Amino acid sequence: MERSSMERLRQVLESGWIGLGPVTEQFEQELSRPDLIGKYPVALNSGTAALHLALVVADVPQGSTVMVPANTFISTASVALQHHCRVILADIERTTGNIDLNSVRDILATEPDVSAVIAVHYSGIPCDIEALSDIANRHGVTVIEDCAHAIGSQWRGRPMSESPNIQAYSFHATKALAIGEGGCATFPDAVSAERAKRLRRLGIDTRARTWGNPYDIPEIGFKYNMGDIAAAVGLAQIEGLRDKLDKRRSIMCRYRERLADSPVELVRETDPTDRSGGFAMPVLVRNRERVRKELDAAGIESEIYFKPLGTFPLGATRPTPVADRFAQDVICLPVHPLIDLDEIDYICDRLIECMA
Repeated sequence: MERSSMERLRQVLESGWIGLGPVTEQFEQELSRPDLIGKYPVALNSGTAALHLALVVADVPQGSTVMVPANTFISTASVALQHHCRVILADIERTTGNIDLNSVRDILATEPDVSAVIAVHYSGIPCDIEALSDIANRHGVTVIEDCAHAIGSQWRGRPMSESPNIQAYSFHATKALAIGEGGCATFPDAVSAERAKRLRRLGIDTRARTWGNPYDIPEIGFKYNMGDIAAAVGLAQIEGLRDKLDKRRSIMCRYRERLADSPVELVRETDPTDRSGGFAMPVLVRNRERVRKELDAAGIESEIYFKPLGTFPLGATRPTPVADRFAQDVICLPVHPLIDLDEIDYICDRLIECMA
């Protein structure tokens, strides 16, 4: 752990206040910078909690249907089930791994009770926020963005904070801003954020506190709050985050330069003004199992992050053929701040050899 993290942790431990407190509030203030996450962030104990709280604060009706892309982590769908909603799967674009707007249109035209769509920015590649929001507005549907991979991403040359939608971020150990376990939800207005802050701590409201009444609970909430220990680690991570994101982008650029004219199929942004946060380097290959074994024999780790959601017991039966094929072909190549460009060249050379 970095020295800054250790020093901040020491200060928290010596303060005697290790739960939700002033350091968490300071972390939220830092996150609210437009070049980071912006808007009104509410720090939570996981990205999954952020997604669930987003559904609650957005007043998504229980018993309605929530649309999610088939290419995502189970959390994106499980929170809808926990909110007592039906899940319907949208197919994806093979080029980006993101939700297919044609699939969204088709579902909204044939499914009358869709109340929300959770759009995922797969591996940090921005989905088309503007077009998706326009479609959703025409049908009276709420958009929530799963930004678990997307810290540092840009859409149409703008920071993610300029989106009009509620967004959910993850600070899991694998992410660019890594606390271990943690996350946040961001809201477009202060009123929604204040409601989320009450709900993250069981709905406790201390605004009318008196000597005889310590708190009220006007609305039952959840145990989703972040504590000051996690927030201290997060503050230390923010200090070097810009450099880490720049390094991730340089790694992504090198991969794409080296693999541009190869048999490897790149998964990447479609708009030239979009920018991935560089969570992962997804590529599509033939004979994936053989390729992964050969890469492993060459000392190169690769990863498969998601199985298509249709393989899990969600009660979602709609076919998603593009997502199913994508899941058979995709591998993610190493992206982390300690890897150097010579190692990227080695990985690309070995991958091209495998494909040949």
